[in-house]
Amino acid sequence: MTKAYLKKHSGFFCAALAVTAAAVLRQIGFQMGDPLNWPCSFFRSVIYIVLFTAWGISVRDRTIQPQVRRWLTAISALMVFWVTSRTIRYTIAQDPWVLRHLWYLYYLPMLFIPVLGIFVALSLGKPEGFRLPRWTYWLYVPTTLFFLLVLTNDLHQLVFVFPADAAVWMNDYRHGAGYFLAVGWQILCAMAALAAMVVKCRVPRGRRILMLPFVPVILAVVYGILDVLRVAWLKMIAGDVTVVFCLLITAALESCIQCGLIQSNTRYGELFRASTLAAQITDEAYRVCFSSQTAAFVPSEMLRRTAEGPVMLGRGIRLSGAPIRGGHVIWQDDVSELQRLLEAQASINEQLEEENDLLMAENQVKEEKARVATQNRLYDHIARKVEPQLIRLDALLRQDGTCPEERLREICILGAYIKRRSNMILLSENQPYVSAAELAYCLTESMNNLEAAGADCALRTECSGSLPIETALAVYDFFEAVAEQALPELGAALVHLTVREGEAALQMMLDSGQRAADVQSLPQYRQILDRGGQCRLTGSQGELQIGVFLGKGGDAQ
Repeated sequence: MTKAYLKKHSGFFCAALAVTAAAVLRQIGFQMGDPLNWPCSFFRSVIYIVLFTAWGISVRDRTIQPQVRRWLTAISALMVFWVTSRTIRYTIAQDPWVLRHLWYLYYLPMLFIPVLGIFVALSLGKPEGFRLPRWTYWLYVPTTLFFLLVLTNDLHQLVFVFPADAAVWMNDYRHGAGYFLAVGWQILCAMAALAAMVVKCRVPRGRRILMLPFVPVILAVVYGILDVLRVAWLKMIAGDVTVVFCLLITAALESCIQCGLIQSNTRYGELFRASTLAAQITDEAYRVCFSSQTAAFVPSEMLRRTAEGPVMLGRGIRLSGAPIRGGHVIWQDDVSELQRLLEAQASINEQLEEENDLLMAENQVKEEKARVATQNRLYDHIARKVEPQLIRLDALLRQDGTCPEERLREICILGAYIKRRSNMILLSENQPYVSAAELAYCLTESMNNLEAAGADCALRTECSGSLPIETALAVYDFFEAVAEQALPELGAALVHLTVREGEAALQMMLDSGQRAADVQSLPQYRQILDRGGQCRLTGSQGELQIGVFLGKGGDAQ
């Protein structure tokens, strides 16, 4: 026998050793007689009480279902009560009446244990909150009546019939009809309990295995018949009726547990071996104690490496471990499919990154093209708006003649206008309104250049808020056209700009040779009127006064 086998069946070996020791003590007391009979009987009873108590504790720890656990514990308690009553009867009590009624008390466990066996069978496979149906309580009625019938036997003698001339009712008796009815009820309940367990069993076992619990029951029936017939050799071999019946009851219930008729939380080793999970349980030194049938062999050195983290074994098998009490649990995972998916995902991610890089490059190219196109469009737009000034500026720069000062003055005027007008166009790309101060800056720079060209200039501005960019451009274009027309005879210029609540008013007083008709011929004059603006022209000899007003309603977007 292996060490594991001995450890697994140590409880059975201890029970067999205890029963053997008790049987030896019985034979010693039976053969030797007094004074060894009493101590041998007492110690033998102690052995059986401890044995049945230990079995009750064992089934309480091993049984899963609470109701089943309760009924099995009650059966164990009844057997302990049975043996205790028998011990008191044979070792302590002396009075015939007490001896006889202790004997009657045997039928309390004899009658109620089979009924509790039915309760056990009915509770199998039920949830934790299960309660027995109400009809099962009716089983207590005949059981209790039979027990009362036995307990009151002295009144009617329907169970045990004693001789009429006997002075003391002791062992000289015969069985009455009530006895056979009570025994029949016991056998009926025991067979019904076992049959119910077999019917409700869902464990895939052979018929021979499932019939094993019936063996102790049949032996109990045969033993009872032989005891009723008072076979002489039976008393010598197994004359202790109480112990024999308790051992057979224990054997029947334990057979049910071992066969799987009564579910228990034992045989974990077999369950672990049959598990489809590829796992192993090792001790502290990584020696394998339990292994499932699907777990592949792994060297202990490889098992130790799982303490640091998962280990890949090849062919997509990952070995993982975790500490448990007294050792470690090691399991194997087939991650080949996961690896394949990860590789496919990595390939897809690489392709997506390449496509993303291409898309980013394409977007950058498109953005660059859009930026260049926008710049070109702005440059073309600026060039179209200041094209006359550019042509005039180019012509002035190409001239080779006299009056360089006059050409320089006009170049400065044109340059200032081209600069400020281009800036206003750039501002108009991002916003429909412009600060009134921006228009004031344009007039200030142009007036500074006129003054540098030799004209007496003065500028006054009253600007607040903002105004539409088209209004600002129209006012500045009109001012530039009038200033260019006044050159080179412009001697003085007084300009007053007012911007308030989006409306612009420009007043100009010029000392030049211009006439009102000259101003009215300018395209910029017509633009002011087309935008709904007002333009007033007055003047005398050599002086021209111009008033321009553009309101909100005259802005063309």
